[in-house]
Amino acid sequence: MSAPWHRWRGRRGRPGDAGAPAAEQAVLDAAVAVLARDPHAPLDAVAARAGLDPRQVRALFPSRDALVAATIMRGARRIAGAAVVEDGTPAEQIALLVARIWDDQAPVAAFTALWMRSELRGEVEKALEPVRVLIADAVARGAGPGGLRADVPETTVAWLVEHAVLACLAGVADGSVDDASGRRLAMTHALAAAGLPWDSAAAVTDGVEARIA
Repeated sequence: MSAPWHRWRGRRGRPGDAGAPAAEQAVLDAAVAVLARDPHAPLDAVAARAGLDPRQVRALFPSRDALVAATIMRGARRIAGAAVVEDGTPAEQIALLVARIWDDQAPVAAFTALWMRSELRGEVEKALEPVRVLIADAVARGAGPGGLRADVPETTVAWLVEHAVLACLAGVADGSVDDASGRRLAMTHALAAAGLPWDSAAAVTDGVEARIA
């Protein structure tokens, strides 16, 4: 994937979304292509990738930090705008949602590590609230003996699931998690956070992987 959260359709008219000016869109796309490889790359490298003069880029984004923030927030909005619940049991629905997000985000995992350690974290987590709502709904429907956990509110479980996935993405970014096994680990880790035993989480993940193969 060469653009951030490319398969996630954002709302029109917001900065950095499809309704933004073409030059701004090109710069944001270039930012992901460059910064996903080197999170410390200078703004001039982004301008070169976008085929623009650095002065044009600075007219749109006055600083590198402003560009990074706009890119990250565009991605968060696209994830939130496109997240859906698919057919299946509540546990399968959570695993499928995790898998879809993982496939889209793993190539730009460096951005996850970037915003998790930045002052943007609160704003990004607020933008991702619609995803947590979907997870919480699945948890509520699947909670009970032998199923998803019911000892804490479903909103708390959704938060745990979200952070389980983020931890795996951050692990890919810093090399702690192997790219090839990352998606499976994210699904099983998320399901374990939701209350399933490790063997049940693995069995659900097996089924989901077969479904999306």
